[in-house]
Amino acid sequence: MAIHNVGEYLMKEKLGGRIYYVSEFIMRLAWIQILWIFFSIIGLGVFGVIPATVALFSVIRKWQMNQDVNFKLFKFYWMSFRKEFFKANLLGLILFIIGYLLYINYSLVRMTDSSFTLYLLIGLFILNILFLVLLIHLFPIYVHYDLKVVQYLSLSLLMGISFPIHTFVTALGLYGFYRLFLLIPGLIPFFSISSPAFFIIWLSLHVFKRFEKKMNGSMAANSKHESINY
Repeated sequence: MAIHNVGEYLMKEKLGGRIYYVSEFIMRLAWIQILWIFFSIIGLGVFGVIPATVALFSVIRKWQMNQDVNFKLFKFYWMSFRKEFFKANLLGLILFIIGYLLYINYSLVRMTDSSFTLYLLIGLFILNILFLVLLIHLFPIYVHYDLKVVQYLSLSLLMGISFPIHTFVTALGLYGFYRLFLLIPGLIPFFSISSPAFFIIWLSLHVFKRFEKKMNGSMAANSKHESINY
């Protein structure tokens, strides 16, 4: 009987530990999203969204790589936001220009009436797919490697093409999150950015190891290491 009681006690302790871990995990995701909203606002919206997103991915990367639940999240978020503010906005401007040019070209092609219209639409469709591939990989690559702005774009495309299964699984997962948030809109203010970002980083960290091995470790030297101590 005593053994049974001890076993029951240990099971309850184990279950309690899991519930605590899951609760802390959910709360941390919600807190990171609240910080994303806050820093997007203080960055005047247009100028704050990309740096806030970079900071969000940086925090989640540190969380997953170090398994450190005690680092000062707000301070790290703020330092990442401030450090990457101008570089991230430059990257955001380039992305906006690319997206705007794709939209303009699509609008122009739709108004044309020639035998080449179909081929132009196919070409634009391929360019749009490549742009989406770039966006899927861009933020995890940005927070993981220390490169020039243009190199982030080229490396995102290279990695997306080199690992098509990873790209497809990531896109499928993002679509799953999209359907979930449509089904439960109440989750959007707290998890619509942080939870997909966690998923993307989790997949990307595995791919980075394979990519660096494929590149004979040459990319590992460019991996970012936080200099902020906590």
